[in-house]
Amino acid sequence: MMKKLYITTPIYYVNDKPHIGHAYTTVAADVLARYYKALGREVFFLTGTDEHGAKIAEAAKAAGKEPKAFVDSLAPQFQKAWENLNIEYDQFFRTTNPEHEKVVQEFVAKLKERGYIEKRKYEGLYCIGCERFVQKNELIDGKCPDHNTEPEIHSEENYFFLLKRAAEDFGLLNIIEKDELIVAPEGRKNEVIGKIKQGLDDVSISRAGVTWGIPFPGDDTQTVYVWVDALINYWSATKIYKNPPEWPTDLHLMAKDILWFHAIIWPAMLLALGLPLPKKVFAHGFFTVGGKKMSKTVGNVLDPNDLVKKFGTDAVRYALLREFPFGEDGDISEEKIAERYNKDLANGLGNLVNRTISMMNKYQIKLEIRNSKLEANPNVQIKKIQKNIEELRFYEALGGIGNIINGLNVYIDKEKPWELAKSDSEKLSEVLLSVHMSLSSLVLLLAPFMPESAEKMKNQLETLKPEPLFPRIED
Repeated sequence: MMKKLYITTPIYYVNDKPHIGHAYTTVAADVLARYYKALGREVFFLTGTDEHGAKIAEAAKAAGKEPKAFVDSLAPQFQKAWENLNIEYDQFFRTTNPEHEKVVQEFVAKLKERGYIEKRKYEGLYCIGCERFVQKNELIDGKCPDHNTEPEIHSEENYFFLLKRAAEDFGLLNIIEKDELIVAPEGRKNEVIGKIKQGLDDVSISRAGVTWGIPFPGDDTQTVYVWVDALINYWSATKIYKNPPEWPTDLHLMAKDILWFHAIIWPAMLLALGLPLPKKVFAHGFFTVGGKKMSKTVGNVLDPNDLVKKFGTDAVRYALLREFPFGEDGDISEEKIAERYNKDLANGLGNLVNRTISMMNKYQIKLEIRNSKLEANPNVQIKKIQKNIEELRFYEALGGIGNIINGLNVYIDKEKPWELAKSDSEKLSEVLLSVHMSLSSLVLLLAPFMPESAEKMKNQLETLKPEPLFPRIED
């Protein structure tokens, strides 16, 4: 029996409001999960929230709440955002789950037993925003590139994971170079290889004086570092749920800023415990919004909930993955989403479906029964689209679907069914049934990207009752 496909997003820091970057990763994972489910594969899709750490404790204090009550009030905003975007995850993981806390302590205790953790006094540059020590070579003009703040010099006694030793003991560099752990896209793999070759430093995995966290096994004066706790969620999910996924994960999906944790530290920890490695780690690029870096200060942070209210769930899902290649940096804006909505969806796909069904009704074309299951398709164009989806080339997959839609519109204009109706009823039927059949095939490919619209399209093609798939948006 084939193993259940195990796909993950990062767990998002609960103190953040869900934004378009979170949505980008989560929609991509959802598309992949839906695609494989349609092919008959069992899939376990995990997402969730990261809920410990000093920043959370400080924010809770400022809000006049206990940390647990505070995170309980925030986690639902992510669940609501994913509901609005029609995300079909199998479990929503929260790091404050007591069962997870036990797994984390067991995991860390085993690392300690195997000799890969030791206690040391450490002084270094500490970024409060990142909640970790940073190296000088990570800074730009002396500031953290992610938070634009100068790190503080901080000294404390902590437990360290012996990253350098673990990576050398188990040949992490060789494993990545040989694609035994696939790091993608290729440019990200090269970055990771370059970083390992420069030399790895051991990493602190505990905090003293941070009480809002999981107690460090064997030392109640320390808590497990928030990012360690977060990484272990992927392993925890195989232990704490009914009908859990099997380890290892098939795909860890994330933005490139946390690739270091997922492609170097996490695999080294797993190797140190003798556990199988994830099959693939894929890091996508960053968004700019209207040509500028997304920032609360600039006021250009896009809220996916607001976008869904304006354009609808499926249009947002589509636009996110159609605007630029997945894996690269790119720009998004309300104006670009509106342009995709009007050009690709309303005037392209929506118009094609409407005109096809209207002509079939007008000329009384009898329907033929078609297969409604997504299968490995011999059609070259469709095979290429399926391959692109499987390789996380969503931009190219949607481009291929767009080419088919444009081609069908051109085909109708060339064959002129309205003229064939006067002279050749057999050819008329052939033309319109051919378009109808192609649209029925497209439904199956569109469903992972735009599930609601694909279902409406399917119903309209079966009943020949046309309705606007993408109604005009009022300004």
